[in-house]
Amino acid sequence: MVGRSQDGHDQCGLCCGADSLNVQCRRCGYPGDIYTDGTCSRCIVRERVEELLARPDGAVSTQLKPLVEALAKADDPWSVLAWTRAQRGARLLARLAAHEHDITHGMLDTLPQDGAVRRVRAVLVATGALPWRNENLAGLSLWFTRTADQLPPHHAQVIKPFAEWQIIRDARRRAARGPYSAGAAHADRLDIKAAIAFMTWLDEHDRTLRSATQHDLDLYLTTHPAKHRTLGAFLRWAVARRLTAGLAPPKKPWARPSRFLTEQEQLDQLRRCLNDTSLPLEARIIGAFVRLYAQQVSRIVEFTTDRYTTQDDRAYFTFAHNPVLLPPTLTTLVERQITAPRLNDILAPASDRKFLFPGRPPSRPRSAASALSLMRANGLPILSARNTAMIEAVGELPPVVVSDLFGVAASTAHRWGHLAAESWAAYLAARQAE
Repeated sequence: MVGRSQDGHDQCGLCCGADSLNVQCRRCGYPGDIYTDGTCSRCIVRERVEELLARPDGAVSTQLKPLVEALAKADDPWSVLAWTRAQRGARLLARLAAHEHDITHGMLDTLPQDGAVRRVRAVLVATGALPWRNENLAGLSLWFTRTADQLPPHHAQVIKPFAEWQIIRDARRRAARGPYSAGAAHADRLDIKAAIAFMTWLDEHDRTLRSATQHDLDLYLTTHPAKHRTLGAFLRWAVARRLTAGLAPPKKPWARPSRFLTEQEQLDQLRRCLNDTSLPLEARIIGAFVRLYAQQVSRIVEFTTDRYTTQDDRAYFTFAHNPVLLPPTLTTLVERQITAPRLNDILAPASDRKFLFPGRPPSRPRSAASALSLMRANGLPILSARNTAMIEAVGELPPVVVSDLFGVAASTAHRWGHLAAESWAAYLAARQAE
């Protein structure tokens, strides 16, 4: 805009009668945002993307046309132009597009799984060019396939059945029942790594899994205390299949929670989450989910928008198996987040499977690490607040109900129930002594 009319409205050069100040795109007529040669950035970006993704014959494959449209219609075409020029992912995508065959997950799995490959895969999934899959589960399988190739034969004979039929198969079952988060995949990797490390240690001490004694295991756990929790899965599996004799798998200790908030602190923080408009919307919703429903941040970021439902002017959110009633204020926040989520990416979600907290690109959820950083930056602790919410929940509801509504493991809910009972017993004894 170069001028202003008598009624105060901005006007372009043509409307002002100044032909020399014409800044309209010569192709589409859009006023301003000229990129080069009298053409706006949005017209140029389609050309650049088509050139990038074209096959040797100059045409773009049918598979990649949705990607072209998504990039051409991005809210910020300048970011797309910068991406086509400088990003490794763009160059990799150009090489893949030049092939005669369609791009598949299997084709991408054969490449080194670096940031560029992950970004390209995520972009293709976000635009519908590739079908969605659980990347945490697929990444676990792919990681072990490459790890198994480096194992000595006598290790692979034991580790491969354990990893494939115990860890990975159980991971598939959990992924079929509900969210399989990056944290869960990391824990499964640690179980497999612990088994490999223990087998390696046995070799170094001239032992085998069959000949190892309890003394050997105790020595290993003493010198490797960090393996105490992760080695149990492998030893229980080996004992059940009689691959070892005389080894008692270490029990997984339950770390009794020690960090709590007072009732007033919990209430004050919940009020902040529900009413403080200066807080980011995502922080308000995550904070309320933690303080009202004892949810873990790693699970919250995996929630999809279809978990939110309404019935008879009431709103519900399904955390596990059954819908849970939401208070009106939190309902308003969740609806705002679903309607206008924060999108920190050049692409908009193309599929119906939309995350409540979309990441980059929107076909993936926001990472738990960034969500935790957001909460810390806004003075909303997670661990102490969740512990307090859990102790309050099991104090008011049976543990089995808490497990069913909030998605907590039944054994964990019962341990919390015993802890709550012990706390009340100590409280009543102190009051009686007074």
